[in-house]
Amino acid sequence: MSNTAIIGGGPAGVMCAIFASQNPHNKIFIFDKNIILNTILPTGGGRCNLAYSEFNFKELAKFYPRGEKFLYSVFSKFSTKDTIDFFKSTGIKTYTQDDLRIFPVTDSSKDVKNALLKQIDKKNIKKMFENVLSVKKLPDGFELTTDKAKHVVQKLVIATGGKGGGHNLAKSLGHNITELRPSLSSLITKEKDFAQLSGISLKDISAQVFFNNQKLKIPKNALRGDFLFTHNGISGPLIYKISAYCAYLDFNNEKPLKIVLNLINHTAEEFDEIFLTQLKNNTQKDILNVTDKFIPKKLAAMILEQDNISSATKAGQLSKKDREKIIRKLTSFTLNAAQIAHGEEIVTAGGVDLKEIDARTMESKIVPDLYFCGEVLDIDGLTGGFNLQNCWSTGYIAGKTICG
Repeated sequence: MSNTAIIGGGPAGVMCAIFASQNPHNKIFIFDKNIILNTILPTGGGRCNLAYSEFNFKELAKFYPRGEKFLYSVFSKFSTKDTIDFFKSTGIKTYTQDDLRIFPVTDSSKDVKNALLKQIDKKNIKKMFENVLSVKKLPDGFELTTDKAKHVVQKLVIATGGKGGGHNLAKSLGHNITELRPSLSSLITKEKDFAQLSGISLKDISAQVFFNNQKLKIPKNALRGDFLFTHNGISGPLIYKISAYCAYLDFNNEKPLKIVLNLINHTAEEFDEIFLTQLKNNTQKDILNVTDKFIPKKLAAMILEQDNISSATKAGQLSKKDREKIIRKLTSFTLNAAQIAHGEEIVTAGGVDLKEIDARTMESKIVPDLYFCGEVLDIDGLTGGFNLQNCWSTGYIAGKTICG
């Protein structure tokens, strides 16, 4: 009989436990100071975005600012299809949205949690509600010291996520940790007049990002998505993507990120024709009531005010110069991000150095019988089910390796 301790009761740790327990000679213990799988409840806005409908593993790996090459091996062993099939086997049927995100048909994270908990109970996996304080390597295993007791196990898995204590445990066992930074976060802007726009959103717009007057090299079509103004800055899926790609840039008030938004997804030349047609067809309308056909009225009013254009100007009387100002703003609306909104991040960039992990097994190359899975690794993806896919896939591989 071999004992395995899994530190962390999140998606990766539970996935690992389920597959490690397929060997009846393995006794599996999940250590977590909190309730098992509670971290899954808020995912996908409470609907649990399980995965993303991309079935080519190399294409899927492109959605990870950090960890792409490492994930080739991982996703070739446990793919999007495997995720769908696994959850179907637990009673969770899925559907795919138009944006390719995959959800349970019930749109309930709680249902996903309960299905996984049933698997844990079915396989007699022991839940240990203890906080692991330290880990020591023994000649034939590991000694765990918790806030309640000491435990000796033969194999150890660290699956504590991006914010857990697993990085310190990994360090104590000789692993290097890539600097931790917030990712998938809102941004605080230098511009403070956006507070009046708080709550206003735009659907599926695109962006370009500059730092130190250099345009950042970000994968083609990556910077597109929904956008939201907040009381002190900007948020939404598009901004989360920007924060992910810029996680390791030290931007601030003096050296901000310059973000240029195309609010209407047309070039200036294309939109000039469209806008001119609207102006000609609505000559007696106030310019505000023409511009708000393309963007929310509050935003249109602010743009007109910034450009010293009266909202009451009739469309038929708008000068060419003022028309060009409006077109410029709608196709290249520029703002400056001064900092990450700390504490609001969805995931953490950085983690256990991937050069020290065998992607085929999730075993440490430094310490035998030590495994890692999930966000504790230096892997983070964009929004859309990618971070959960990392958990399912790396958890599966670690579990199957331990299963033997």
